[in-house]
Amino acid sequence: MNSAKKSVFYIGLLYFVFIATATRSQPLPPELKILFIGNSYTYGNDLPELLAQLLTGKGMKVQYESVTVGGATLEKHWLDGKAKEAIHKQPWDYVVLQEQSTRPFMDREAFFKYAKVFSDEIKTTKAKPLFYMTWAAKATPEEQPKLAEAYRAIAKETGSLVAPVGEAWKQAVLVGMDLYVSDGRHPNLLGSYLAGCVMYQTLTGKSALELPRQLRKDGQPRAGLSEAQAETLQRMADETMIK
Repeated sequence: MNSAKKSVFYIGLLYFVFIATATRSQPLPPELKILFIGNSYTYGNDLPELLAQLLTGKGMKVQYESVTVGGATLEKHWLDGKAKEAIHKQPWDYVVLQEQSTRPFMDREAFFKYAKVFSDEIKTTKAKPLFYMTWAAKATPEEQPKLAEAYRAIAKETGSLVAPVGEAWKQAVLVGMDLYVSDGRHPNLLGSYLAGCVMYQTLTGKSALELPRQLRKDGQPRAGLSEAQAETLQRMADETMIK
């Protein structure tokens, strides 16, 4: 077997192991309560509702709320006080934390400071912090490794989960998928669907491959995402999680 065929074989084997492990994992809990704290990268395309639809499609009940402000940093959310109030509003299972898009590497000190403050506060309620790793702007893909390193470092330091959305995003873009709206920063529906798939995997430890491939809005099928695109994004999410 030549080296190229060996590489394909081992990648396939790793993927099989990931799927088999996911299939054998513990049953999903009957209900999840999730709080989202972030900005337009969270409220764009209503990511909380999108994730809820994916989880509901696998037989789970989902209760969620969001505290989101356009362009907000975790620092702004902390100083404003509304996010802290929401953390204590009810017993959440997870609190998703999303920092402003460039702050993790432009002002690492502030990012770490308020990420720690939030994670400590969340843990007093017995909920689990989950960091939502975002992606680099279309014009500056070289920023993605810096974002990924910062999010993984803070997750490790605080003993929190991290959903590596930005890393999956990078792989999808490399194979020609367009995940951005016209500003080259915010997600279109494909980008948000990929984020939802990665979050689903992070929360459940299960493959994204059998998630619903059609989203709905006001009871009607949502335009902008085909079943073929959804399947490709599910595979991209899975490949990111086995690395």
